[in-house]
Amino acid sequence: MRTSTVPARNGRKGGKARTAAKSLAARQNILLRWHKPGRDGVIPLAALIDGAWYLGDGRSASVAFWDGFRKTFHTVSANSWFDPATYPEITGRTVRLKQERHVASGGTFAPREILSAAAQSRV
Repeated sequence: MRTSTVPARNGRKGGKARTAAKSLAARQNILLRWHKPGRDGVIPLAALIDGAWYLGDGRSASVAFWDGFRKTFHTVSANSWFDPATYPEITGRTVRLKQERHVASGGTFAPREILSAAAQSRV
């Protein structure tokens, strides 16, 4: 039996290196998945209220808090992916705070209706 002298190729095609082609492909994937044509009913960026909670379509959650200073939505995401380093000892859901931008500015959250607007006073 003869073995090959060519090493086997394992892993992702293209490796882990960050290239312009991969960045472009990722941007196009976001546009195809989250910026579908005919998104009627999305609240425009200029009409959002700072400190308000919105119901909409997002990548990680359907409810988000609008931060007018940072111009991002904050979503709370719960997932069941375990940390491989602590898997047998620590199991359960992981809760994370994530940030998503508005779809008009290239993000992945499309607010459809306001849930509550907190009255905030700046001192």
